[in-house]
Amino acid sequence: MKNSIKKVLLGMLLATAAISAHATSTTASWTNWSGTSGSFVQNSNTINVTYTGQSSWVDHSAYIYDVPSSFTAPSVTNTPGTNGTVVMVGGGNSWGNFHFSQPVTNPVLDLFSVGQTGVPVRFVFNTTAFSILSQGTGHWAGGSLTQTGNTVLGREGNGLLQFVGSYTDISFSLPDYEYYYGATVGAPTETPIPAAMWLFGSGLAGLIAAKRKKNTV
Repeated sequence: MKNSIKKVLLGMLLATAAISAHATSTTASWTNWSGTSGSFVQNSNTINVTYTGQSSWVDHSAYIYDVPSSFTAPSVTNTPGTNGTVVMVGGGNSWGNFHFSQPVTNPVLDLFSVGQTGVPVRFVFNTTAFSILSQGTGHWAGGSLTQTGNTVLGREGNGLLQFVGSYTDISFSLPDYEYYYGATVGAPTETPIPAAMWLFGSGLAGLIAAKRKKNTV
């Protein structure tokens, strides 16, 4: 019986190692915009994206992301490039919403040129389940992005955000006016099977095998 328990524990450890290796996805699929509609791919599924709310236009200029380190992280090593970015100006009751045609796991946002040194600008999201993975200078130099609860504040800020969980919409208000800043959305190209599923399956199989062996003794 002791040997059986050891086999179960070994199986769980191997499953954990496999999950850790698979979870290090290093690329994102960013929305390829045509107007305020576009698409990206996650787990080989095409996700259609629609932006509604305040916007000026979609800018496909490559120079937006010409300081890649501010828009990438070890888990997301590629920028949106020329796929397009929704340009905003905000102010008053302005708001925005990215809608996905099917649930997206752990989506990512790149924000560019949010605010100025003396003109702070906020994105107020409908969730607190996100974090800033990277931030720094951009094409127009730069200051910082900071997060407080569900709010990201920029002072000429550029950076990469990641949301945790499954989403069909990411909504936010844009209470502060500033000409020319914006955001785009994407997701990890592949998402791992949750570790709990692997551990439960391997552990259950091991326990069943141990019980059968005991019954045959």
